[in-house]
Amino acid sequence: MKARRTGLLPATAFGAAIMLLGVGVIIGGHLHEHGWNPAALLDDLYANLGSELVGMAIIILLVDRFAARRENQRLRRQLVREMASTDRGLTNRAVLELEVQGWLHDGTLADAQLSGADLAGARLERAVMPGAACAGADLTGTNLSGARLTGANLTDATLDRANLEMADLSKANLQQARLTNADAALADLNAASLIGADLTRTDLTGANLDRADLRGADLTDCRLARTRLSAIRWDASTRWPSGFTPPPSDDAQEET
Repeated sequence: MKARRTGLLPATAFGAAIMLLGVGVIIGGHLHEHGWNPAALLDDLYANLGSELVGMAIIILLVDRFAARRENQRLRRQLVREMASTDRGLTNRAVLELEVQGWLHDGTLADAQLSGADLAGARLERAVMPGAACAGADLTGTNLSGARLTGANLTDATLDRANLEMADLSKANLQQARLTNADAALADLNAASLIGADLTRTDLTGANLDRADLRGADLTDCRLARTRLSAIRWDASTRWPSGFTPPPSDDAQEET
């Protein structure tokens, strides 16, 4: 069977038709004004063609820029989706491409949905990820040094041996997270929720845990030299390093 004709010209044919129409209008206008005068016709064509070429160039540049922007947006969304994968090879490739494009540091990952992602061993140093949803994510051995994870949801996440040095985890939710043997020296955990978190042997040297909630947290063998612990909350189930005397719980201070 023969394909039905839609009656619509392809874009290239339509463009060619418009071009021929334009040339016809120029020639018709010239003949109406001057009669047949080849020299004057060329003068008219030069002037009109020059202005048309400039206009076309501007349109092409604008269309190209718009198309590139849309492609960038599409690629960003695709890479963030791939980063949320449980396939470590796919997530590592996505992280690498985000780094190459400079999108790890420009806010592309703000509020990213990465729950359950396998990001073990990924290089996310100085990544900007405020509000990211990383509940249950595997971040074992991940380099998050200097990363911005303000208000991130890391509930039940695994951060064993992760590098969190100088990371901003203020107001982050780390309930039931595992951070054994992690390096969180100089990290900002101000007002973070660490309820039930496993911080065994974590280095918290110089870290800021002011107003952190440590109820039920395990800080056995943690390094707490110069760690800020003002107005923290803890209870009888909180485990501290041997010989360490914690400041009064914020709840106890309120009661008095």
